[in-house]
Amino acid sequence: MDNIPQAFAISRYEIFKRRFKVFGLMLISTLLATLKWITVLPTDVAWFTKAVLIVLFILTFAWISLFFWSSWFGFWSLLRKKHVPGIVWPSKEAPLQSRTALLMPVYNESTAGVMANLLAIAKDLERTGKEEYFDIFILSDTTNPKIWLDEECLWMQAKKIISPKINLYYRRRAKNTARKSGNIEDFCNKWGASYKFMIILDADSLMSGETLVQMVRLMEANPQTGIIQAPPMMINAHSLFARIQQFAGRVYGPIVSAGLAYWQLGDSNYWGHNAIIRVKAFIDCCGLPVLPGKAPFGGHILSHDFVEAALIRRGGWAAWLLPELKGSYEECPPTMIDFAARDRRWCQGNLQHIKVLLSKHLHHVSRIHFTIGIMSYLSSPIWLCFLLVGLAIALGREFFPPIYFTETRTLFPMWPVFDKIGTIALFALSLFMLIFPKFLGLIIYKINNPKSQGALKSTLTEIVISALIAPIMMMFQSKFVLEIISGKSVSWNTQNRGGDGTSWREAWNRHFWHMTLGIATTIIVFRYAPELFWWMLPITLGLMLSIPISVWSSRISVGQKALKRHYFQIPEEVQLPEIAVMAHEYEQKLECVLPDAKGVMLLLNAPGIFALHSFMLNVNGPAPAVSKDIQDEAQIKLENFVNHGVEPDFSREEEIFLLYRPDIIQRAAMLPLLSRHHAAGAEAPQQ
Repeated sequence: MDNIPQAFAISRYEIFKRRFKVFGLMLISTLLATLKWITVLPTDVAWFTKAVLIVLFILTFAWISLFFWSSWFGFWSLLRKKHVPGIVWPSKEAPLQSRTALLMPVYNESTAGVMANLLAIAKDLERTGKEEYFDIFILSDTTNPKIWLDEECLWMQAKKIISPKINLYYRRRAKNTARKSGNIEDFCNKWGASYKFMIILDADSLMSGETLVQMVRLMEANPQTGIIQAPPMMINAHSLFARIQQFAGRVYGPIVSAGLAYWQLGDSNYWGHNAIIRVKAFIDCCGLPVLPGKAPFGGHILSHDFVEAALIRRGGWAAWLLPELKGSYEECPPTMIDFAARDRRWCQGNLQHIKVLLSKHLHHVSRIHFTIGIMSYLSSPIWLCFLLVGLAIALGREFFPPIYFTETRTLFPMWPVFDKIGTIALFALSLFMLIFPKFLGLIIYKINNPKSQGALKSTLTEIVISALIAPIMMMFQSKFVLEIISGKSVSWNTQNRGGDGTSWREAWNRHFWHMTLGIATTIIVFRYAPELFWWMLPITLGLMLSIPISVWSSRISVGQKALKRHYFQIPEEVQLPEIAVMAHEYEQKLECVLPDAKGVMLLLNAPGIFALHSFMLNVNGPAPAVSKDIQDEAQIKLENFVNHGVEPDFSREEEIFLLYRPDIIQRAAMLPLLSRHHAAGAEAPQQ
């Protein structure tokens, strides 16, 4: 559907002109580079190999070119400090007229951290004087029974702290259908009619009160808008890896966001959190299909956010990415391995979009979003194939020397032609288009933060470290794509948000083949194709050093040493945002009140929490079906503990069964009292 919502205060011509500039320059750059690439290919290479190299070059260079030109226009947008056109910006004094739900979906997360973030958001909302227009929902999909009870305990503690004008609700689903998207859908079905807007948070999300209020005002001033995405900024990074990602996001992220906003306008994407959604648009448009076939390509959609944005846009609603919205924060995975684990889920979710891409009536920009998401992961195996084919050609000359004199008699030998200068020029151009946008981001960063220290040396160091990490991530992502194509699905695991670091053993297990491939390639190239040695070294060096890079970059101590020398320091570390300070203080307080006993043991020893938990079962839905063997085993372990003090080692299923049966726990807790009563009754006649 190509309709433009009425809220767009921008002409079709202006929208077309912006997109024509970005994609026109991308196509022209790719065409010219490809024509040059065709001329530099060795003349003695078979036509099929040439065709493969040309296709791989087009796909690789087009991807680089789109990033370059989008960043270029983002740079100029930020330099001129203009709002994204086409959306009405209301006054900061405009009154609110609607109630908004803040949704925090959680899945086996750090309970104290989640509750602390919500309390900090609520406290910041109080400062705006608009807190009565917001309610907060903790939507738990937690499957760990011990964390489940921690959530209930800290929810009650948080209700004592939070402003009485803000309702803080908690519910836990017994069955985690469709993961996060199903969690949000369940909220909409049960409580969505009471709210005009909902703001989706992630477990590590922080959003300032002013930003939340401004997002609601924007939605009210633009009645045809379905989604507004606030670009989140990374904070609270401690390990070196996380600090590098945080710095890159702070310096380069703004021009990337501004570049996307430049050409996407009201057809933007949704990133799954730190965004406001019109509930009516979501309910009317976002009933997600279950894809046909088995996982990984079939089943429930993992990367649901892209699809929800496309469906809302198909329904005639606008979707906006607004770089002007500040005060939106998130955290980064602390290690390269944690980053790769998250990437594995995203890879499967994005490749699922291949089935969605050809759906009927989608806006053409939504199809571009899907293509970009798919290519963000296919680019790694494409790059790998490009390197392998080029290496195979070079090695082929060593083992199968070219024939200079054919059977046909000729006056001169058939010398193979290879344009070395042209190849170097294309390589330099690609490198320039990858790196130059980082310096554009640095210019904007220095303009906005003139007193920042170490920005240039941090940028140069980040470029070097990222160059070493890039081939490692290329191998990870290529492996992910291969696994998905072969039918291997990913499980839904809790994201590691801590900072324990990567052990040498774990790094050895995860990076052994990366290191082996790097060493083997270096030896082969040096022995048989020495002219490629220095060209391949940036790739092979990162692979050979993958184990120490993974370990050292995961260390908090290394990150702190870099901070002391003003490497990768961002302004939010010099002056921590007040909402982040509050979140840290609340987390310390909540950790102090967390009970030591967990799960069933907690219910046996805390009558107040037992009563709360029993009451909440009515909200948490029917108990999941459990086999008779699990029921019997759980009760035996519980009675052995009560009667004989044998420490129970409940399985997850056994403990969840007991948590859904407070009558069994209450009866077990009464056994010692009943035993003492019977003993006293038996002794009475003897006295």
